[in-house]
Amino acid sequence: MNEEMEISLTDIFAIIREKLWLIVIITVGFTLIAGLISFLVIKPTYEAKTSIIVGKPQSTASVTSQLNDAMMYQNLVKTYSKIAGSDLVAQGALNKLHSNLTLNQIKESITVTPETETQILGISAKSKSSGEAFNIVNAISTSFIESSKKVYPTGGDIQVMDKAIMPTVPVSPNKKLNMAVGFLLGLMVSVGIVLLLEFLDNTIKTESDVERYIDLPVLGVIPKRVESIK
Repeated sequence: MNEEMEISLTDIFAIIREKLWLIVIITVGFTLIAGLISFLVIKPTYEAKTSIIVGKPQSTASVTSQLNDAMMYQNLVKTYSKIAGSDLVAQGALNKLHSNLTLNQIKESITVTPETETQILGISAKSKSSGEAFNIVNAISTSFIESSKKVYPTGGDIQVMDKAIMPTVPVSPNKKLNMAVGFLLGLMVSVGIVLLLEFLDNTIKTESDVERYIDLPVLGVIPKRVESIK
């Protein structure tokens, strides 16, 4: 037969309804696997944050002068963000921590984010331990303030605005999101498998299959065997 097999939406829904048990099993399996990985395999990651403001002490300067200073320090924040992520600051933090962490581990654990159009610099640290994340961000902020005064003594006045708080809730993994992704992935995979199996199955099951594949009319049907009633 040279004609391509056409499957209507009705046929697809019929196939899905017939193999619904397989779809349910695969979908539930994917969801459970995602849940087990999220709860038992992936270790939670904690994040501690602090924010630092860059400026100068209050003065009696004119409003225009204060506005110009604010613009200058907003641009200066970008420079300070580079200093905060430098080896110098990381090494200073490492010396304060007295831990087994390496310089690269310290640098990889922190994120420095200059807040757009502000004089605020955000510093965060992530770790598998909430206490370690808290200690790292505090050590980094302290080292940053000390190092900035040495390498850039003519810069702005740097002060901690929001002190770090010991994190109690991990930022990852997102267990609910992972399970939802597992559910959707399992649903798509299961439906794909069911349709693929149906596509590969070329056996003739019904009268309509005879007309579809062989293009011949059905003249008769052999009924299923029915046991005689004694």
